[in-house]
Amino acid sequence: MGSAELKVPDGKLVEATVKISQGKISEIHITGDFYMHPEEQIEKLERALVGVPIEKVNEAITKFFKKKRITLVGVRPEDFAKVILMASRK
Repeated sequence: MGSAELKVPDGKLVEATVKISQGKISEIHITGDFYMHPEEQIEKLERALVGVPIEKVNEAITKFFKKKRITLVGVRPEDFAKVILMASRK
């Protein structure tokens, strides 16, 4: 299980803990001091990423945020992908 944190320039902190099994995300937890509304979407994002091949994380996150009406403050969808990929390499 790897973890990483990313301080977004002029933004907030995003942290991810990721477990990879057979090239796919098997467990993930995302935290930080960013703002997401509705708040329960972070758990839905985590659930949506379980089973995703690590090389498809960018696509899965882009698809998730395009389908949902989510307000983000201090962070962008691509920041989630970046910190998840960083954590997957540890």
